[in-house]
Amino acid sequence: MAEVRCLEFSRNGVSREARVVCTEEIVVINLNGRPIATQVATPTELRELGAGFIVSQGMARSIDSVRVEGLTVNVEASKGLASISTFIESSGGPASGTLLRRVESDLVITPDDVFTVIGAIVSDLWEKTGGAHCSVLFSEGGILAKSSDVGRHNTVDKVIGHAVLSGVDLSRCVLGCTGRQPLGMITKAANAGIPIVVSKAATTTRGIEQAERAGITLVCRVKGEGFTVYTHPQRVAGLG
Repeated sequence: MAEVRCLEFSRNGVSREARVVCTEEIVVINLNGRPIATQVATPTELRELGAGFIVSQGMARSIDSVRVEGLTVNVEASKGLASISTFIESSGGPASGTLLRRVESDLVITPDDVFTVIGAIVSDLWEKTGGAHCSVLFSEGGILAKSSDVGRHNTVDKVIGHAVLSGVDLSRCVLGCTGRQPLGMITKAANAGIPIVVSKAATTTRGIEQAERAGITLVCRVKGEGFTVYTHPQRVAGLG
């Protein structure tokens, strides 16, 4: 975060104020010494961002090591490597919908768990700036990881990276997000092996189709006391 000076307008007049805004940097991700992506990101949790990006994009199943040098993230992986090409990203995330695995998990959560996940995705960065997304990983009744970033895709990569680097079983986790869930977001969860995705926001037709193909339970538009389940409702107790 950074503090900037600005003009604040209200019906009572104009004043000079100090406001906190999100920090945005260009982060380069290398895989085995080869440039893979350039991301617009909040420059925190860069180890997790690099590891999560490689796994969620289906480039490797596991990570050997991650080294951060300034705004360059060097990821090493030797197992489950896929055929890859260099591409450039932004905070909007990739358009790739390459689904490399179907999620297999007998995880079941309750409706109360859905609201617990959504209640956890309010971040300090959002409260102070109004310009950040947040994602969490939920398992066994608690929050395992929480990340904020200017890009919603980056928040997902960061919490996935946290799990990968910590040896967490992602097939027993719920991914909670502030952002909408189109094709690319669902693909990230699927490639990481996450069986349930919960979001405050909406999904899209292709997001729903991908969740159905991938075996993901997709829960969106969580508001007040209600939510919508689009695919595989058997993982929400009482609905399947």
